[in-house]
Amino acid sequence: MYLRQAFLQLFTFLSLHSFAQLSGNIFYKQTTYVDTDRIPAEWASQVPKEVENFYVLTFNSSASLYFKNPDIKNDLPEFEADDRRARMMRRFAERTDKIFYKNLDEGSVLEQLYFFNKAFLISDTIQSFKWKIAAGEQKEILGYTCMKAIYKDSTDNLVVYFTPQISLPFGPDRFGELPGAILEIQSARNHWMATSVVMSDQQLPVTPPDKGDKMTRPAFNKLREEKMKEQREMWGGNRRGMGF
Repeated sequence: MYLRQAFLQLFTFLSLHSFAQLSGNIFYKQTTYVDTDRIPAEWASQVPKEVENFYVLTFNSSASLYFKNPDIKNDLPEFEADDRRARMMRRFAERTDKIFYKNLDEGSVLEQLYFFNKAFLISDTIQSFKWKIAAGEQKEILGYTCMKAIYKDSTDNLVVYFTPQISLPFGPDRFGELPGAILEIQSARNHWMATSVVMSDQQLPVTPPDKGDKMTRPAFNKLREEKMKEQREMWGGNRRGMGF
């Protein structure tokens, strides 16, 4: 059974008026499950079945910044520099090395990412998710009481747990827009799990990223599709060589 949309709107309204002084850091572990069907068969045994990356979400009452934890390095297999497997692993590392900034006052997003070894700065509006909150389904994460929410569309099927005790609409990566910070996300390809929450008694500074060629989201999506089409043709048919 799900809470009605009207209750979600009321809950959100109340939360937005209660987080004026909230600020802190949430640390996450992201586990990415490798789709071995998308990797040439002769490589499958040499590629990890799952890869872990670690991120930090710094937030204050009006903005958040999600970035890779500089104190923890992920452990990917190494190959010779000119090996096609090495290029594949570099592409994957590129995809995980990103910064995601949200500004609640402006309703805006800036995403700094690397694509084919080049930095881009993508401007967008905050994405709206049509969450369904599961009534009565709760769990405790790091001492915080969390509620369950579900989102499903043609590409995403997500189960998340958020805590109204941190009444800010933030979460890992692009996710959020719930009446509480997201501490866990489950999907077929990825699992995000908060490993630590450190609240601050002061408003932490949150500075947007500024590195890379500036583009709108539609313009970048068009560029990415063109480049990925070139890569698929290079790899030949369905041998896309990227199982992440």
